[in-house]
Amino acid sequence: MSPSDELNELFRRFRRSAWRWECQGDYAVDEAKLQRWRDGLPPDLEAKRPWLDFIRDLTATGKSWQRVRMLTEPLTEYLRWLIEQTQVNIDAGEDIRWIPQRQAVELGMPGYDFYLFDDELVAIMRFGEDRLLRELEVSGDPQVVATHRAYRDTVWPHAIRHTDYHAPSSP
Repeated sequence: MSPSDELNELFRRFRRSAWRWECQGDYAVDEAKLQRWRDGLPPDLEAKRPWLDFIRDLTATGKSWQRVRMLTEPLTEYLRWLIEQTQVNIDAGEDIRWIPQRQAVELGMPGYDFYLFDDELVAIMRFGEDRLLRELEVSGDPQVVATHRAYRDTVWPHAIRHTDYHAPSSP
């Protein structure tokens, strides 16, 4: 099973909560989506519809989907694009927050992405040079889970809600 398939299976199986720490300045993204943004065109919401429907469906059942995204300093083009694309995710039911890289480092946050599912399972994500997910390390070990719960509990109160975040102007 590919790491992406394994992660999708975890998305289908969690019962209460999914929480993500997202700290890469760039991820693999369809170049056409970025070009639409560069050209000043609105996002293709139809292409995003399956994800938005997934989030709406799971939050309608009482599950939570939260994430904190680290903001590189300076912001990458990807992050500037993502900031402008995030409101539709919020409208679908995600709780997305932002934290500056400097503050994340001060708080001791890890340099890798991870999901915490139901406070019981951790999925550490490792990306290749092509920015694609290459490895998923899943653990239910109580020590590993406790460490990642502590990361979440440390950063969450410091992260800025998307609706309160004011991105710097593009250069």
